[in-house]
Parts: sequence; C-alpha cells; structure tokens
Amino acid sequence: MIAFSNSQGLKVGLTLEKVALRPFGQVIKTSAQVSPSQGDESVAVAKTSGVVRFTNASLVEGTAVKAGQQLCEIESSGMADNNMSVRLSEAGARYNSAKALYERKKNLAEDKIVSQSDLDVARAEYESAKSSYENLKSNFTSRGAVVRAPISGYVQRIEVSNGGFVEAGAPVVTISQNRDLMIRAEVSPRYYAALKNIAGVNLRIPGDDHVYSLDELHGSLVSYGKATDADCPLVPVTFRVRNTGVLLSGSFVTLYIATQSQQQVLTVANEGIVEEMGNFFVFVKVCDGEYEKRPVTIGATDGLRTEIMSGLNEGDIVVAHGASMVKLAQNSGALDPHAGHVH
Repeated sequence: MIAFSNSQGLKVGLTLEKVALRPFGQVIKTSAQVSPSQGDESVAVAKTSGVVRFTNASLVEGTAVKAGQQLCEIESSGMADNNMSVRLSEAGARYNSAKALYERKKNLAEDKIVSQSDLDVARAEYESAKSSYENLKSNFTSRGAVVRAPISGYVQRIEVSNGGFVEAGAPVVTISQNRDLMIRAEVSPRYYAALKNIAGVNLRIPGDDHVYSLDELHGSLVSYGKATDADCPLVPVTFRVRNTGVLLSGSFVTLYIATQSQQQVLTVANEGIVEEMGNFFVFVKVCDGEYEKRPVTIGATDGLRTEIMSGLNEGDIVVAHGASMVKLAQNSGALDPHAGHVH
C-alpha cells in the first residue's frame, strides 16, 4: 500500500475518478501540418518587371502591415523594355493634352461652335486619359512600380530578396491575417470508411504537455479526400481552427482522430497512467489516504484518455491527475515538499 494523505493530495491537486464504461471508437493517430487559411492569405505581386527595392529595413516576416501600405518598389527606370518612367511620362502627356482639348471644346460648345457629339468624344478621351494617368501615378513612380499590401495583416513570407529581379505578376510578399489556421493530415486509405463518423479530434503540440481538443480551438472538419492517385496514395483530412496563439503556421502536430462507436470500454485519463520500464500502472484508491499500485494493459488512446484492456474493474476509484506525485511518495515513503508538479 502507498500512503498519501488527503492533505497531501490537496497540495498537489490530486483528483480521482470512478472507472466506468464509455463509448470509445477507433482512433486514428497521425501527424499533421498547420498552415494559414486560404481566405486569410493574400499575395502582393509585381505589377511590372524590374529590380526589387525594399525601402523599409524593418519589413521582415511577422511585421504588421495595413491594407494599401507601401511594401517595396520595383525599379525599371534603367531598362530598355517596359520602362515605367517613359510610360508615366507618356500617360501624363496624353492626360494633359486630352484635358486641354476637352476644356477648349467645352468653351466652344457654349458658343455653339462645337457640336455636343464632338464634346462627348473629347470628354470620353479626357476621362480615359485621366483614369490611366492617375492609376499609373498612384502605383508607379519615375523609378518603377510601388508594391502595396493587398490586405491588413502580418508578413507571412518575403518571396524575393532586396535587389532581386522579378517578372511582372511574380509574388513579392505574402500577407496573412492569421485569424484562422488549417490543419492538414494524410491518413491511410484503410481509414476512409471511418472518416465519415468522426466523433472528436484532439491534438498535441511538440513540447507542450497540454492536449487540445478541436472544440477548445473552435475548430471543425473542412473536408476529407474522396479519391487517391499513384503519386499520393493517402487520404487528405483538413480541419479549420481559430488561431488562439498556441499553433504556429508551418509547424507539425500530432492528431488523434476518434471515430464514433457503440462499443463500451473502460478508460482512464492519460495523466492517471504511469510507466515503468515498459509496463503501465494506475493507482487505485483502497481507502482514505491509501492507494494500491496496479498493473494494467492499455489499448488505444485519443490523446486524453486511454483504453484499459485488463487490470481494472468497473467502479474502481483511480487517480486521474497527480499519479506522478503518488509514484514519488511510493519511492520515497513520503511526499517531497520540493518536488512540485511533474511535467
């Protein structure tokens, strides 16, 4: 028997649970990658070919930007083809000429010297030239094109280095609003039939002892693949979650995809199981302040709870949280007041 008083249990946050039959279906354990949601990401592209010049040295990945904010310039002034300085000058000359012609014909029309149809043609040419010139002026300088942030958000990736050459239409900076994230896993085709009966999803982040449920992250199933091919024989499964700050885009997590089942089995909270040299044990309460260390055979786990194949009976009272502290008490004969929580 292991002595572990109620006062000791209160100090370490010891909790107990009664072993009972619970629905526990098949669990698909797999790795998955976190990525930005498609609707939360936008790419600023080069509107002309040229050399990229970042005027803001503090623009790095993770920098917050606002929609319309200048990110960089694409210089093309020294190029023989697609010289923006020449195009801007030509557009300005066309605009000034069309404006002068329209204003002259407008004055002549008042004296009935120019017909209304001629005036309408002059107005249309003026408005077209004005629109073209103002568009070039707002997006281009005498040196080249200005690249602006298409949405407010954070710099996800800088696609080209300062001084690098880009073609028109090439991506320059990827902006992400970072509100929602996608989690994409690939599972064996043998699980395909079970994917339509997903009951819950839990995930574990490397280096974090906490196991997060999909509900906890305000997530949901987006879709799963309906076909495979020779290049990718696995079935993709995609979930969307709200970015609460615990997941990092580009990182990998471990997923436990639990499926619905009518089967009732005995389970124990994962924190209630301790391992010693490949063998697994739980601590069963015998009476107040006394526990029995009992070997068990474990089955599948959904990341939060583990199926107990043998070693426990329905109705047993076991340690659900704080089992590691009871183990310390077993080894030392008393609780080490300086041990703290074991992670």
